[in-house]
Amino acid sequence: MKTAALVSALLGVIATPGAYSRIVARHEAKREVEVAEVSSSSSPQYCDAPVSKAKVEFPESLVGRAAGADGLQYDMYSGYVNVTDAPDYLFYWLFEADMDAEAAADAPLIVWTNGGPGCSAMEGATTENGPLVLYRIKESYELATGQLSANPYAWNKLGHVLYVDQPRYVGNSFGYGDKVTSSVDAGKDIVTFLQGWYELFPEHAARDVIISGESYGGHYIPAWTSAIMDHNEALAAQTDSAAADDGVLIPLKGVAIGNGCVNDTVQGTEPYIDFLKANDLIPSSANPKNQGTANVLMAAHIGYQPNFYDFRVQDVSCSACYSYNYTEWSYWFLRDDVKEALNICGEAGEDAFAGSAGGCINLGGFDRGDTFDYSAALARALDAGIDVSFYYGKNDLACNYKGGYDVATTLEWSGAEAFKSAPLVQVPGGQVQKYGGLAWHQVDGAGHMVPLDQPSNAYNAISELVADSSGRGQQPSSG
Repeated sequence: MKTAALVSALLGVIATPGAYSRIVARHEAKREVEVAEVSSSSSPQYCDAPVSKAKVEFPESLVGRAAGADGLQYDMYSGYVNVTDAPDYLFYWLFEADMDAEAAADAPLIVWTNGGPGCSAMEGATTENGPLVLYRIKESYELATGQLSANPYAWNKLGHVLYVDQPRYVGNSFGYGDKVTSSVDAGKDIVTFLQGWYELFPEHAARDVIISGESYGGHYIPAWTSAIMDHNEALAAQTDSAAADDGVLIPLKGVAIGNGCVNDTVQGTEPYIDFLKANDLIPSSANPKNQGTANVLMAAHIGYQPNFYDFRVQDVSCSACYSYNYTEWSYWFLRDDVKEALNICGEAGEDAFAGSAGGCINLGGFDRGDTFDYSAALARALDAGIDVSFYYGKNDLACNYKGGYDVATTLEWSGAEAFKSAPLVQVPGGQVQKYGGLAWHQVDGAGHMVPLDQPSNAYNAISELVADSSGRGQQPSSG
C-alpha cells in the first residue's frame, strides 16, 4: 500500500465509530504493507495438556530488582480454563492481593480485559495496572531492558487481580473450535470461565467481583455484566438441587470502564467534533461533516499525525507500531524464560505476539450486525445495586471523554436525573461527578490508557469503586 493510502486508512480508523483500537482497520491496513514474520510458517503447535493452575515464578534475571531483598509479597498463578466442548482454553494470570492476610481475606476479585477487539490482557498486566510492569516499553522501546519493574500503583494493592485473555484465541488463549464473533457470546464465555476458575480457586468463589476493561472493553464489560446477571438470576430461580448443576453465584459488585467506546449512537461525530474544537485540534470555524474529514483537518491544523491514543504525541511508524511501538513489548512474551514462567501451552501466543501483530489477533467482523444495548446493560446493573465507574483520559482520540461523558449522562436508570444534576467537582488531576452507584472520572494529562499515563488517578478511581461497592451488588430474588 502506498504511504498516502496508508495514512488515509489510518485516518479512517479514527473516523469509524466501530473501529475502536489498533486491531481493526488500522491493523488490517498495516498487514497489507508487511506480512507478519511468525516463527513458524505453519499453525502454532500447542502442548498436549495445558496447565490449569500453576505458580508464576520469574527468574531473577526478569524480576530480581522488582522483587526486592525479601522477594515478592504476593503469589501469582496462571493457567488455562476450558469454555467449550471443542475444547477452547482461555488463559489467565492471577496476582494475589498485595496486603496483609486479614485484609486480603475480604479483598475483592478484580477481573481485567483489554480491548481490540482481539487484544491481549497482558498489555494491562505488564504496562498499565499490574504489579510487575515493563516500564515505558511502548514509549521508549530503545531503552527497554526486558526486566520487570515494581508498579507503586498496582491494582493488586486493592484486591486480587485476574487478567483474562479473551475472547477465544486472543493473546495466549487457544483452542480447536470456532472463534467468538460477538461481545454477547464473549460474555457467556466469561461466565463459563469463572465457573471453571472457581473450581481451581475455591477460596475466591465467594469474593466480591469487580469487572474492568478499557477501549473495546466498553463493549465487553456491559456484555459480561448482562451475562453474569442473567446467570445469577437463573440460579436464583432454580431449586437448590437443580442450581448445583449450573454453577455458583458470581457476586458482581462493581463495573469499571476506562476510555471505553460503549454506545455508537452517543459517541458519534458531534461530540468528537466538539472535543477537537475544545482542544484546538481543528479550527473553531471548521464544520466537518464526518470524523474522517475532521481528522484530515486536524493533521493539517496541528502540523503532525497525532498518536491515536494521545493527541499530544506524534504517531510513530513501524511494523508493530500502533501509535505506540509494540515491538519489544510483544516479543517479550515469546521469550522462552517468559513462556516457561507463565506456563504457556506450547506455541500459544504466536499469532498474537509474533511479527507485526503487537499483541492482537484479527477477529474480522466481530460484532457485525450487533443489536445489543450496552448502555441498557449498564443501566440495568445500576438499578440492581451494582456500582458503575467510568474513568477517561482527556487527551484520547480513540474513545474521547466528551463522548464518554455523553454515555454516562444518558444511561436510563433510576438515578439518571440526580446524576446529571450532581456537580462536576475538581479533584487532584481531574474532575469527578458522582451520584448513587454511578461515578464519572475525567483525568487531566492522560490519553487512552489512564493507568499508564496517570496511574495514581486510575488507582484512585478503582479504590473508590472498591470502597463504594463494598456491601452492595446484585441480590438475586429467591423466586
